[in-house]
Formats: sequence, C-alpha cells, structure tokens
Amino acid sequence: MSENNPAEIVRRWFEEGWNEGNLDLIEELFSTKFRAQGGPHGTLDRLAYRQYTEMVRRAAPNIQCEILELLEAGDYIVTRVRTFGTHSGDVEGIDATGQEVVTEVVDVWKIEDGLIVERQNTEFDTFGLRKQLDRKIRFNPDN
Repeated sequence: MSENNPAEIVRRWFEEGWNEGNLDLIEELFSTKFRAQGGPHGTLDRLAYRQYTEMVRRAAPNIQCEILELLEAGDYIVTRVRTFGTHSGDVEGIDATGQEVVTEVVDVWKIEDGLIVERQNTEFDTFGLRKQLDRKIRFNPDN
C-alpha cells in the first residue's frame, strides 16, 4: 500500500499514534489546516487536537484503539473504533478511578495530498463514559 493511501494514513494514526503513543506523528500525518469537529471537546485545530490526545493519554495511559470497521470512499475514510483502557490518571479535575473504560467512536476523516485535514466525530458515547466512570464529566458546553 502507498504511504499516501487514505486508509493507511488513518490506520497508521490509530496504530502508532493512539496505540503506541507516538504523538509526534501528528506533525507528519496531519495538515496545518487540520480541524476536528463534532466531538465532546468542540472544534480543535492541530495543536488543540494534540493537546486533547495528550490529555486522554494522561487519563488512560494504556489506551488502545481497535479498528472495528474502516470504510474508504476516495479521500474520505469512515472508522468505527473501540477504545479501551484504565482510567488511572487524574485529569481536568477528575480523580483517577482505576476503572476499565470501553467506548466506541465513529469518525469521518478527510485526506488531502496525503495529510489528514479533517476529522468529523459522528458518534461518541458520552453518557456511557460518564456511567462507567461514575463521575460528572464536563465537556465543551457547546456540545
């Protein structure tokens, strides 16, 4: 597969970025024009998305992402991913619970010129996450 294959770019982000914690990969795979939208934290540019991934990894350092489905339509990729890990880190005023957490996320990714330019989050189970942690979680008030 080509390095510029949209499906392989997104797969690499999950495998090396999320699963291995190589967040420097953001500078390689994500456009400077990147925008993440629709998630519980609102619209994020590339820097804010990196800060978001760092925050998630502080909360659950052992986080792993399992790609359940990956559908390709030209420059667009749809992923359904199961994430799991242990909430072992204090973050954003939420004390670590030690709770194993599992969520499913559906995203639509757009690739241009071999770079990720957009991630549109279409499904994130915030209620399920709150229930698993037995905590009130404050996300972006606009969402």
